[in-house]
Amino acid sequence: MGDQKQGWAKGTIVIVIFAIGFLFAGVFVNNYFKAKAASKPITQEKNEFMNHPGQTSETIVQNTNDLRLEKEMLHKRQEEAMVGRNKQEREATKTPEKTTTDTATTQPSTPKDQETTKPPSTETKPANAQPSTAGKKTIYLTFDDGPAAFSGEIIALLEKFHFKATFFMIDGNIRKYPDAVKLMVQTGETVALHSVSHDKKVFYASATSVINELNQNRNTLKEVSGVDSYIMRTPYGSVPGMTAEYRKAVTDNGYLMWDWNIDSKDWYYKDARYVESVKQQLARLANHNGSIVILMHERKETLAHLPDLLDYLSKQGYEGKAIDSSMTPVQFKVR
Repeated sequence: MGDQKQGWAKGTIVIVIFAIGFLFAGVFVNNYFKAKAASKPITQEKNEFMNHPGQTSETIVQNTNDLRLEKEMLHKRQEEAMVGRNKQEREATKTPEKTTTDTATTQPSTPKDQETTKPPSTETKPANAQPSTAGKKTIYLTFDDGPAAFSGEIIALLEKFHFKATFFMIDGNIRKYPDAVKLMVQTGETVALHSVSHDKKVFYASATSVINELNQNRNTLKEVSGVDSYIMRTPYGSVPGMTAEYRKAVTDNGYLMWDWNIDSKDWYYKDARYVESVKQQLARLANHNGSIVILMHERKETLAHLPDLLDYLSKQGYEGKAIDSSMTPVQFKVR
């Protein structure tokens, strides 16, 4: 009986030991699978998800695309963040450009990306060219004795070179070529007065004759163009015809009398030499501070060589403007 009790005790101990062993083994296996599940790579989850028996092939493809797009978006955001950070770092470490007291170099610098797209200048200037101290230099082209049948061609050339001019016109020609006058107004030229008779003996006969011709000339111009202009030029210029009495009468009646300081002499040369004449006189006026006014005439010979003159003036940095009533007139000195 004692041996039987002893055998049961031993059997009980063995069973308890096995039970404890199984318990520890269960805990170990459970922890193992939990740890493996936590560290399972995304690709494995993806494969398991794709192999799930409840998924269709279309759903699997859609989910795959969603994962790919999400990854691409994440990568893009990272790149954007990196670019932004690099930009901030560059701005934070950027040092100010060196400054100088030289007034010729204190203008703001052009951005580098703009400098690379700026075409190189191919313009060459003659040795006697005078540099502009303030950008464009202004010049005033004037044409007397018009309008004419070819006034439109003169205007077309002015437009081509982006020049404006002033036209001192005779009464009879205004009535003969009204469309030319209207075109001048339309393109922004200044329309002005140049007498009725254009005859020295008739025009300068008296102060009354001077004013009467200017009044008639002004009324005709206003009738044709709608412009009431008081800007005028006397036939052959104000010296010697315009006496002190005549000048006072002109001023009292509100007229603005203009002469010139460069005579192209197109009326004398009647060929390309008038262009050279202008060039030479411009050189002599290199240091002139006032308005530069060039006298020309509406002549076929002037028109023929006008492109050469306009091209030269453009390359020298001149900007052709039209005279306006706010300006102080250029007049000959009275001897």
